[in-house]
Amino acid sequence: MKIFLFLFLFFFGINFSHGKTLFYLQDTISQFNKNDISYLVEELDEVLLSPSKFLEPSREISKKVVSIYQSTVELANPKTSADLLETTGNIFIQKSQLGGGSPIIRGFSTNRLVISIDGVRLNNAIYRGGNIHNVISISPMTIENVEVILGSESVLYGSDAIGGVMNFYTKTPVLSEISNKRIKSNINSRYSTAASEKMYHFDITYSSKKISFLSSITQSSFGDLKMGSNGPYDYLRENYVVASNDDEDVIIENSDSKIQRFTAYNQLNLMQKIFYQPNENLKFDFGIHFSKTNNIPRYDRLIIEDENEGFIFSEWYYGPQKWLLVNNQITINPKNKNIFDLMKIGTSFQNFEESRNSRKFSESNLNNRLENLDILSLNIDLLKDINYKSNIKYGVEFIHNGLESTGKSTDLDNGLESLISTRYPNNSSLKSFGAYVNFKDKIIQDLFFHSGLRFNFSKLKADLSQNNDYFDFAFGNVSLKNSALVGGIGLSWLRNNNNVWKLNINTAFRSPNIDDLAKVFDSAPGNVLVPNTELEPERSLGFELGSYFKTSNNIELDFSSYLTYLYNGMIRRDFVLENGLTEIIYDGSLSQIQALQNSSRSLIYGFEFGMKWPLSQNLILKTQHNMITGYELNELSFSFPVRHIPPNYGNFHVVFKKGRLNLDAFINYNSEIPFKDLAESERAKAYLYALDNNGNPYSPSWYTINLRTKYSFSEKINCSFSFENISDKLYRPYSSGISAPGSNFIFSLNYAY
Repeated sequence: MKIFLFLFLFFFGINFSHGKTLFYLQDTISQFNKNDISYLVEELDEVLLSPSKFLEPSREISKKVVSIYQSTVELANPKTSADLLETTGNIFIQKSQLGGGSPIIRGFSTNRLVISIDGVRLNNAIYRGGNIHNVISISPMTIENVEVILGSESVLYGSDAIGGVMNFYTKTPVLSEISNKRIKSNINSRYSTAASEKMYHFDITYSSKKISFLSSITQSSFGDLKMGSNGPYDYLRENYVVASNDDEDVIIENSDSKIQRFTAYNQLNLMQKIFYQPNENLKFDFGIHFSKTNNIPRYDRLIIEDENEGFIFSEWYYGPQKWLLVNNQITINPKNKNIFDLMKIGTSFQNFEESRNSRKFSESNLNNRLENLDILSLNIDLLKDINYKSNIKYGVEFIHNGLESTGKSTDLDNGLESLISTRYPNNSSLKSFGAYVNFKDKIIQDLFFHSGLRFNFSKLKADLSQNNDYFDFAFGNVSLKNSALVGGIGLSWLRNNNNVWKLNINTAFRSPNIDDLAKVFDSAPGNVLVPNTELEPERSLGFELGSYFKTSNNIELDFSSYLTYLYNGMIRRDFVLENGLTEIIYDGSLSQIQALQNSSRSLIYGFEFGMKWPLSQNLILKTQHNMITGYELNELSFSFPVRHIPPNYGNFHVVFKKGRLNLDAFINYNSEIPFKDLAESERAKAYLYALDNNGNPYSPSWYTINLRTKYSFSEKINCSFSFENISDKLYRPYSSGISAPGSNFIFSLNYAY
């Protein structure tokens, strides 16, 4: 805590002297689109970002925003969007299976983070507190750039934006600048050895002066992932379950214990974009996104053993995950600017389908629980310049979630089906409405002030009586209404062209969704989660101080220190039903009854440091390091660590660029989390971790040495080669249920016509 006090006093003790700043005209900048960024960088030595939903210079934004551009995507060559986020060095990725990737930002994850694509919110009514893998639905081959807001931003993005916001922007077809129509196409392929991955991508663009089309298809297939050789033997896959010829489950020895059996999956991504600009005052940006996987085995469930060292599950997999997004954004730049200077109207429809399928060892019943979710949303965002130094942004948002949920059990011996409890109440719904206003003012020549307020209202309806036939429950219809008012202030001080300071104080919230309130499921073998109709929104108060320096020899340094106090937090606790029950039979097992309750208070704080050092015109050193600590605050004399707090982690890069060659040699690393610092919930999952000398689970430290290159033969053809985990390190990132790839050779070829 001393470091935060020191930085706070240091900031406010500085004399606010005038310095040089970058001058710009807001009404001119608001008309630029993403394709104008490179021009503005060259002219203003500035980058335009859109975390406020309208483009503005990065130095004037009080929030810390991490950007990923298409050039980074091409060099990093990630297999999923989760792996792309990890390249920033600011985002930690957890995986429970190969077809996964759950981001953690500043100690928050899953439903305490917001994910959006092309301005459309992906968070839905069944986003859970456990690790999620929805981000892999976005193909990295279609990404133009990503903007990640580190820290809370509920004023603009509403519920869930406690830890941060990940905004993905996909490629938009560009209009032809001449009268001739133009056609452009790209062909990409990728192969990696650790999972025998094969990826093929094709897109084609047709452009005229007023309308353009972009069509894209990406097909990926992954085999069983091979882990490294040098590390804890606890991670090895010694045995696995298969069905014999007479349909009986048998445990067989793995011929190669480094192969993580039952991790393979396939994925298909389709995208269609249409951009239409009839005149300079009106734009239409229409998009269709579709993603589908085959069955994705949940590896962390398949390795759980019982007290007799036999496996609990013979099968546990997510059924085909399907996601459809149809969205349209209308941008209006009116000639008469009395009410607004710029308006964006976004409408979207999403359909999301996923299922959970499990069968216990030597049992014939395969349980299937299927969710089908429809989401409608409307966003209206407006920008109005008050004068040359002040503007106001305001808007409204409406979202409707409608959920269908079914459950059945199939006897594989005879094919007979029977109904079982559903994960969520069928035909439940969640509606939310939000309105916000955000004010920006240049107080003095170099000091920008930001402030904002948001009011949110949500209404959840569910018939909880549907599972009363399966369990000794006494629930009925429930209608849960919640509201939240949040706000924030921020300062961005451009002390001079080489020094920027940023300060933020924000409140944020997360309203209970259907997953929080109404689900019945086994959070872990022996525990079952039941509804709690008394839930209220989670709340947080956050403080952040950061700065950017550029020295006389062009070394760039940046740091951020932050502190978040989360209260009314939803956490699993043992629960007693009204009839006094504390245990029930769930899927054939006696299970302890638990429920989410607003009984958690926690304090999370950390420090981020980054450096970029150009040693010469062609050689650059870069590094990013993150230190995070978090504790549950309770009535006991000691505090438990927070579940989603990762170890200290970061990277170190040596980048060489000359002519057509890009070369990046880098190290990724994680520190150790000993048993005493493991969250209470993680200690119960010893099967995920290595064991220390006392037989207790812990997360060992690790580092990997990596090399990747990109060479452009011409403007049309380039290839990439990567050698990841050169030392063949055997490791498993914190809280992950699957070990990371061992030595991995990656080759890709790109052709643009």
